[in-house]
Amino acid sequence: MGLVVGFIHSGIKNLSKGEKVLYYFLALFIWRYLRFCINIIGFWTYKAAPMPKSNANYHPGRDVTVVIPTVDPLGVDFHECLTSCARNGPRKIIIVTAGEDLYEKTLGAVAPVMDEFPLVNFLVTRTEIANKRKQVAHVIRYINTPITVLVDDHVFWNSPDLLKSLLAPFEDNQVGIVGTNKRVRRLEGLSVWRRFWNMLGCLYLDRHNFEIRATNAIDGGVFVVSGRTVGIRTCILEDKQFQAGYLHEMFFFGLLGPLNPDDDNYIARYMVTNGWKLRIQYTNDAEIETTVGVGEPVHTKFLGQCRRWARSTWRSNASSLFTEGTVWATQPYCVYAVYLTSFTNFALFTDAALVYLFTQSSWYFDAAEPKYALAALLSWIIFTKTIKVFRYFSTYPQDIWLFPAYVLFAYFHSFIKLWALITFYDHAWSGRNLAALNKGEKKDDAKELPPQGLCDDGDISDLDIGPSESPVLLKPMAPKGSQSATITKA
Repeated sequence: MGLVVGFIHSGIKNLSKGEKVLYYFLALFIWRYLRFCINIIGFWTYKAAPMPKSNANYHPGRDVTVVIPTVDPLGVDFHECLTSCARNGPRKIIIVTAGEDLYEKTLGAVAPVMDEFPLVNFLVTRTEIANKRKQVAHVIRYINTPITVLVDDHVFWNSPDLLKSLLAPFEDNQVGIVGTNKRVRRLEGLSVWRRFWNMLGCLYLDRHNFEIRATNAIDGGVFVVSGRTVGIRTCILEDKQFQAGYLHEMFFFGLLGPLNPDDDNYIARYMVTNGWKLRIQYTNDAEIETTVGVGEPVHTKFLGQCRRWARSTWRSNASSLFTEGTVWATQPYCVYAVYLTSFTNFALFTDAALVYLFTQSSWYFDAAEPKYALAALLSWIIFTKTIKVFRYFSTYPQDIWLFPAYVLFAYFHSFIKLWALITFYDHAWSGRNLAALNKGEKKDDAKELPPQGLCDDGDISDLDIGPSESPVLLKPMAPKGSQSATITKA
């Protein structure tokens, strides 16, 4: 990496010919846009893992448990989420909620889906407080398949073959985690105000898709494997070291925490630190849909999510670079293109600095038509903002007139990011009032998970797999003394 930096420095020095302002302009321009050019190459050279035509090691109905943590089982999205997961025919679906009231509601919400999919085993359980990490950790004891798929309760699987596509990268036994191709559902019939926020949600994930597909193709890295739908080897979840960090993750030199959000960031960093490969399965079959930018009150909720996501980025990227440090050796491109640039990616300030430095340089003053030279720079800046969101606007051209509003929000986001840095210590789960859900509930901090197995698919206990061509009906026994209900259809 040092050689590359030295080479770039030498090239900029030669181009600027001793002119400091031009040197600073070229350095900032290359810092900002070199990764853009490389990411385009990575995006188009990316190849998804092919689904095996025969002799696959993993089958949905034999080898997959789906885990859905929820605090909103009566929400409009939960039924569709659960149905789309069941349509893929996993071996088991575990729904984990929090508290007695939500537990009873969840049982009622799951019952009709159980009747619709009699070959899928459903299990409903709960923790005593609403905490996604504790909810996930609580159900590890019920998982007896080699692959676990974590799913948010407002995610929809569009293809009945999603699990088949998601399992393909696991044919490489060094792959520990697999992410999906994500989209935000664009809703029709919205007011202009709600349509704007829905569009921002759509563009948010489109930009993420571009980034993770590109960087994963280049050096195998990603800034995060989204927890909206993610496949993980169960042996990793069972590891005591993983569970200890997952349940008690601290930050800022161990002075703050434990964290409830940032769970997907922790999982991705754990994979990197422990030598597992991360794969993104960017295929049509592996596409999931979710809802962002439509919750009420729409602007308050979306901006709260933006602040939470930005705080997660500050905390997690700092941990990757300076606390754990593995990425310096394993993901050298991502160190530049993801982690370091995330600290300087304030679009409003960097774009303004580029324009100012350019207009103070000899390239501007010596141009035959300085105004055209400036127009070329501004055109480039706008062009780079269209590439990551081109898919959305080509699919929904009726929203092109909102593109200027998107650009303005991108600049406004610089202030959100700056505020997130100042308030990085705030690790509340913005967007959901978990405190209200936990009010009056008894905490379960004293509960501990029982010891789990080793990292070997063959060692997973009670794995009566049955024929691979069809889902298997299970009747698992709950751990002694636990609070759970198994819903089966004989």
